[in-house]
Amino acid sequence: MKQSFVLSLLAFAFSATTSAQSLVGKWAGEFPGQNDQPALKFTLTITENTYHFDMGMDGKVDVTGSYTSDGKQITIWDTAGENTCPPDQKGVYAFTLDGNTATFTKVSDACAGRGDAPLVVKRM
Repeated sequence: MKQSFVLSLLAFAFSATTSAQSLVGKWAGEFPGQNDQPALKFTLTITENTYHFDMGMDGKVDVTGSYTSDGKQITIWDTAGENTCPPDQKGVYAFTLDGNTATFTKVSDACAGRGDAPLVVKRM
């Protein structure tokens, strides 16, 4: 019985790690334009425990944050950058992976304006 519990725990830990690792990498996407403005293209780089947004794809990191992942949900918080949310305003997002496309959908987020529409990114 104890061995079965340990194996189940290891399987769960591995699946959670595998899901998180599949998000690691460089992604590209765009935010829809408003008031006849063109869409804002961006890159999103995800490492083992941080993320970096480069708005406008100009090579400058605009927002840096940290995250934790549990299965198919990710909790994020900003840590540096312009126009960021305070670190205590965390967001929880469900995510799906379909080939080279990841979609993040807001579950809850204390930061107003962040995550109003699903975020769809493609692996670069």
